Amino acid sequence: MPEIRQINDWRLPGTTGDAYEKLLATVGTEEFGSTVRDCIASATAGVRRVYLFEATGREHSELQYSFCEPSLTSLLPSYHKHYLQLDPVWDAYRAAPADHDMALLRIRPGDIASAGFRRTFFDDCGIVERVSFIQRGAQQWRIMNVARHKNVGCFSDVELSSLVAIASLALPMLPLNRKRQKAHPQLTVPQMEDRFASRFEALTPRECQVCARAAIGMSVEATAIDLAIAKTSVLTYRRRAYGRLQVTSPYELCALVTQ
Repeated sequence: MPEIRQINDWRLPGTTGDAYEKLLATVGTEEFGSTVRDCIASATAGVRRVYLFEATGREHSELQYSFCEPSLTSLLPSYHKHYLQLDPVWDAYRAAPADHDMALLRIRPGDIASAGFRRTFFDDCGIVERVSFIQRGAQQWRIMNVARHKNVGCFSDVELSSLVAIASLALPMLPLNRKRQKAHPQLTVPQMEDRFASRFEALTPRECQVCARAAIGMSVEATAIDLAIAKTSVLTYRRRAYGRLQVTSPYELCALVTQ
């Protein structure tokens, strides 16, 4: 059975001050989710997945950020359609019934009743444990999911304490992050393409297409499918564009056309 417990006694170690400043500085920007991920990575080892989302019930949730294996991205629609209602995270919501309550859920593959869910999202991917932190807000629950690969093993008590501290800082910021992001809606792919084309004449039309998709977070695989070209071609166009623009990451790409 999954371990579900309410977190009643926790402390913020002195080392979380730097993490709080970084989170506060990026809330409402595209870097907020990756900042949470970086804080988690600095406190633990072998993190394979990170999800930040809000939910009002089993079937109503809004994903704010995801970090996972590229191959898993294409499976997310299947998860929402077939497995969302089977996910034990719903059971943990009841452990945080009042405003500001926080609960911890630890799931291992053997705790998943659905064989299909367990095989697709745990066993085949080598996930040995997923930990969820659930905080009750005024209108919804806020959730941080963190999963770990079998090569590293399950989370230690020290790591769990660090994750509790990070969750206690990040989760209250999710509503503000969502509101600020909606106040500054993300550019569409065509808008991104137009901006790359108009600002950087050295880019070819195909390089503009690839850059636009990279800037909004599309993986190489997703870009290849969307443009109906090979993954190797996507990598080639991306490498050439990065060299011409003198950038090294999608975040730097995005900054070029959103400032």
